[in-house]
Formats: sequence, structure tokens, C-alpha cells
Amino acid sequence: MLAIKVTLKYLRWVLRIRRTPKLLDVTAGRREACAILTRQAKDRSLYEIKIKKGGEIILAVQAEEDYEEALQILRKQLEEHNLRLLINRYRKNAFVSTMARQMSDGQACYLVRMGRPVSHRHVVDSFGPAPARRIVTEREADEFLEQWINS
Repeated sequence: MLAIKVTLKYLRWVLRIRRTPKLLDVTAGRREACAILTRQAKDRSLYEIKIKKGGEIILAVQAEEDYEEALQILRKQLEEHNLRLLINRYRKNAFVSTMARQMSDGQACYLVRMGRPVSHRHVVDSFGPAPARRIVTEREADEFLEQWINS
């Protein structure tokens, strides 16, 4: 029994199958379940994120630096199609520091509050599900973070 648990844990770690967040079609106002699959090369030379919906891969991106870079590329592609992935990293107040990127390969972010410094108590899984009302475009997030930095 222990071998099965270890094997399943290892498979989840290798495949990095995430929870099933929602994909929001901004134009139609429709939300659909999807799956996020991540994969990292053994030598850490490539990071891949795939969005799967209805059993099919609808979008795949790759980056050389880390998952944060891949998430940035993914966000641009989603926005071009008026889609929003409802995950923590795409929240208005999500911030990724250099240290967070190094320690998590870009899989963790801070949820910051205006006028308050970054706190380890506010670290969340970048791929974790988030409510639609908290998700904004890249431009809106950049504007908020600029205000936050100046607060």
C-alpha cells in the first residue's frame, strides 16, 4: 500500500496535474472547467503549461526561465482570445518577487495589500483557483502593482 501511495505522489509531482480552475470567456460571460498541466524538463531548461478543456489541449506555452515566464506568455495568449484563467497568479493583487520565483520556479506568488509590505503569510499557489471578480488583465494588474509599490 505504501508503494502505491509513493508512486501516485511521484506521478502527481512529475506530471504536475493541477486542480481544475475555470476558464472565463469574457465575450460570452461563460465559465468552463479546464485542467492545467505543467511539466518541467529534468535539467530545468524548459517549463511547459498546457490548458486542457473537454479532453483536448486548447493552449500550450513553453518558457526557458521558469513557470512565471510561462504564465506571462499564457496570459497574453488568453487575453488575445478574450479568455481569463481563474487562478491566483492572474489576480489584481498577485505579485511575484525574484526570491519567490527562485524558490518555487515561479509557482508561488504573494497576494499583496495596498500600503502593506510583502509577507510570507500571503504566499499562495500561483495555479490555485481564484474568483472571477479578482481576475484582471495584465495591464490592470501592472497598474495596481505600481500603485502598491508607491504606497
